[in-house]
Amino acid sequence: MWHLTLRTTLARRARLALTLLAVVLGVTFATGGLVLTDTSGRLLDDQFRTATAGVDLTVRDAVAFDSAMGVEVARDPLPADLSARIAAVSGVADARPLVRGQGLLEVDGKAVVPSGASLLASWAPGPVGSFTIRSGRPPAADDEVVLDEDTARGQHVRLGDTVTVRATDSARLRVVGLAGFGDRGGLPNSTVALVTLPSAQRLLQLGSSISEVAVVAAPGVAPEELRGRITAAVGADYEVAASRDIAAAGAAAARDQLSWLQLVLLALAGAALLVGAFLIANTFSIVVTQRTRELALLRAAGATGGQVLRSVLGEALLVGLTASAAGLVLGVAAATGIRNLAGAFGLPLPEGGLVLTGRTVLVAFAVGVLVTVGSAVGPARRAAAVAPVAALRQASAARTGRIRVVAGALAAAAGLAAAAAVLAADAPVPLLGAAALGAVGGLALLGPAITPALVRLVGRPLATVGVTGRLATDSAARTPRRTAATALALALGLALISFMAVLGTSVKSSVRQSYAEVITADHLVESARNEMLGGLSPAVYDRVSRLPEVAVASRLHYGHWRDGAATQALTAVDPATLPRVTSLHFTAGNLQAVAGGGVVLAEHVARDRGLGVGDELAMTFSRTGTCKLPVVGLLRDGDARALSTDYIISLDTFARLYSEEMDASVLIRTADGTDRAALERAVNTALADTPTAQLRDQAAAVAGRTMMIDQVLGLVTVLLMLAVLIALLGITNTLALSITERTAEIGLLRAVGMTRRQLGWMIRAEAVLVAALASVLGIVLGVGFAAATVRALGRDAPTVLSVPAGRLLVVLAVALVAGLLAGLLPARRAARLDVLAAIGTP
Repeated sequence: MWHLTLRTTLARRARLALTLLAVVLGVTFATGGLVLTDTSGRLLDDQFRTATAGVDLTVRDAVAFDSAMGVEVARDPLPADLSARIAAVSGVADARPLVRGQGLLEVDGKAVVPSGASLLASWAPGPVGSFTIRSGRPPAADDEVVLDEDTARGQHVRLGDTVTVRATDSARLRVVGLAGFGDRGGLPNSTVALVTLPSAQRLLQLGSSISEVAVVAAPGVAPEELRGRITAAVGADYEVAASRDIAAAGAAAARDQLSWLQLVLLALAGAALLVGAFLIANTFSIVVTQRTRELALLRAAGATGGQVLRSVLGEALLVGLTASAAGLVLGVAAATGIRNLAGAFGLPLPEGGLVLTGRTVLVAFAVGVLVTVGSAVGPARRAAAVAPVAALRQASAARTGRIRVVAGALAAAAGLAAAAAVLAADAPVPLLGAAALGAVGGLALLGPAITPALVRLVGRPLATVGVTGRLATDSAARTPRRTAATALALALGLALISFMAVLGTSVKSSVRQSYAEVITADHLVESARNEMLGGLSPAVYDRVSRLPEVAVASRLHYGHWRDGAATQALTAVDPATLPRVTSLHFTAGNLQAVAGGGVVLAEHVARDRGLGVGDELAMTFSRTGTCKLPVVGLLRDGDARALSTDYIISLDTFARLYSEEMDASVLIRTADGTDRAALERAVNTALADTPTAQLRDQAAAVAGRTMMIDQVLGLVTVLLMLAVLIALLGITNTLALSITERTAEIGLLRAVGMTRRQLGWMIRAEAVLVAALASVLGIVLGVGFAAATVRALGRDAPTVLSVPAGRLLVVLAVALVAGLLAGLLPARRAARLDVLAAIGTP
C-alpha cells in the first residue's frame, strides 16, 4: 500500500501542486518570522556583548530597575573621584571613567537624524572601549572626534573634515579617525561620535562628573570576588554589576521593543496556515470524491478501510514533508524580505547574517506536516468508508448532515454569546478572540447548508449577463461544501484585513477627536523622531517661551514606573500653564493640587483600583524606589488619553523622582495680535540650532502620535496578502479539479452550441462569484468584530467607530479582480477540452 500511495501521489502531482504551494507559503511565513526574530535577538545579544567584552564590572548609579517598555532608564552622574577610589581597591587592574549621552551629528550644516540613537561617548582604548580604530587615530585634543565608519561612509565624511556635534552644548570638531564596532562598521540605525573625556563632559554639561566606571580585574582575580570588594568600598548608593549581566539586560530591553513584531508575525503565519488548511481539506475532499470508484475497487480487491485511510494520509504526509522542506528554505530567504519590508514601513530591524536554529527546523516540519495531515483526516475517513459496491455506481453528492448543522449552530451561538459577554457584561476583551473562533468554526460547519442561498443571492447580478452567469451560479450552488470551503478560506484573509483597517482607523479617529477636544494649543514643538520619552532639550522650552509671539508655552515630560510586575507610563505637566493650552475636565479634585506632590488618575484607573481623592498610590521609580503619592484628582478618560497616559504628576515631582531632563512636547498658545505665519517664523528661527525639534500644528501632532499605527497597519496588511494569495490559489485549485469531474457536462455544453469563449467566461464568472461571496463574508466578519473590539475598548476611554468605506471598497474590488484572475487557468483548461472526448467521459 505504501508503494501504491507513492505512485498515486506522483501520478496526481498536478492535482496536488497548488495544495503543495499553499503549504509551502504557510510554512515560509512561519519559518521567516522565527528566523527573523531569532536573528534580531542574536544580533542584539552580540551587539551588547561586544560593547562590554573587555570589561569585567561596571559601576553606575544604583536604580530600582534597569529598563521599562524596552527603554533603559536614565541614571544620575557619578562624582569625578569615584574612579580613583575604585582603582585603589585591591584586585583592580584598570578603572576607566566613561561618559555617554546623546549627541546629534551635523554634516555640512545638515543634521544626520538616524532612526536609532545619536550616541556621544568618551573614547576609551581596548579592552575597555568597544570601538576599534579602522583608519586615522583616536581623539587626543578636545576639538577632535572619531566617527563610526558606517556614518562616515553614508555622509561622505573623510579624515580631516569638520563636523558639528550638538548635545546640551555644541562644538565643531575635526574628524581624526573612523572606528568600527566588532566586525561591523558601526551600530545599527545609529550614529556614533567618540571624543575625549573632557570634551564629552563639556558637551553634555556634566562638569567633572562621569556616567560610569568600567573596571577590569587583575589577572587571577575573580570578578565576583572583586565585585564584593568594590561594593564595600563605594557603598550601596552605587551599583556594581557584572558586564555580562548588563549586556544581557540591555539586549533584553532591546528585544522587548521587537516582541510585538514576533507576535504579529506568528499570528499572521497562523492565519496563513489556517487559510491553507481549508485549501488542503478541500483539495483532498475533491480528490477523494473523484477517486471513489478507484477506492471502491481497492476495497473490492481486498484492501481494508484502515489501509485506504493510511493511503490517503500517506499522500498528505508526502505533501506535508515536501512542502515543509521547501518552506523552510524559502522561509530563510523570506526573513530578509520581511526585514526589508519592515524597514520600508519605518520599523527598522537589526541587520546581519540570518540565524537558523534547530527549533525553527522542527517547527517548520511540525507545522507543515500537522496542518497537511490534520486537514486530510476528514477526507481520509470518508475514503475509508467507501463500500466496494460503490465501484458499480456513480457516487451521490455529499449531503450536509444534521449533526454538522447542529454543531455549526452551536459554535456560532457560542461565538455570539462570547461577544455579547464582552460587550454587555464587561468580560475580558481577549474573549473576543474566542468569539471569533466560534464564528469561524460555525461558518465552516454551517457553510454547506447556507451556501446555496447565499450564492444565489450574491450571484443575482450575474444573471444579467445571460446564460453563462446563470450556469456559473448554478454550478457554485450545486456543490455547496466545495464552494463554502473555498470561499471561507478567502473570507478569513479578507476579514483580517478588514478588521485591521477598521480598528486602525477607529483608534486614529479617537485619538484625533480626543486631542482636538482637549488640546487648545495652536502649535506644538516635538521631536521629529517621535521618541518615546521625548527628545527635546530643555533649551527648546527656554527659547520658545521667551518669544514675544508666544503668549504661553507649557511643557510635558513622559516617564515610566513599575506597577508590581507591570510597567506604566506617566505624564508630568506644569499645573500653572497647562490650563491655558488645554481644556481638561476633572470629575474630582483639580490639577493645581499636583503641585504638592500628588498624582492625578484617569477615571477608569481609579475605578479599577478602587481609589479616590485622598487615597495613596504606591509607585516604584527607578531613581527613588517605591513612593506613595496621594491621589489629588480624577480626570476624564478621554482627556487623559489626549495627554498620552493615565497618570499625571507635576514637573517638580518629576524632577525629584527622575534623572531624565528631556521634554516630550511644548504646547504653544499664540500671543494676541500675532498671526500664524509670524509665530511659525519666530519659532522656527528659535529652533534653528535644534534640528530634531519640529514645530507642528494639531493635525501634524496627531499624525505623529498615530504614525506607529499607520506603520504597523501597512506592514500587517501587506503580509496578510500572503493569506489572501493562498486563498486565491484555493479558487484556482478547486476550479481546476472540478473541471475533471465536470468533463462530460462541459462536453455536452459545447455540443449544444456553447462556444469556447462562453465556456471560459462561465468558469471565470464562477471564480468571481466565489470571490464575491468571500468578500461579503470576510468584510462583514471583519467589520463586525472590529466594531465589537472598538466598543469593548471604549470602556476605558471614549473610542469612536470609524469605518474606512473607501479602503474596504478597494479591498472588495481587488478581491473580485483577483478572483477573475484565479479563474483564468481553469477556464483555459476547460476551453481546450476535446468535445467528443469530453462527452464520452464516464
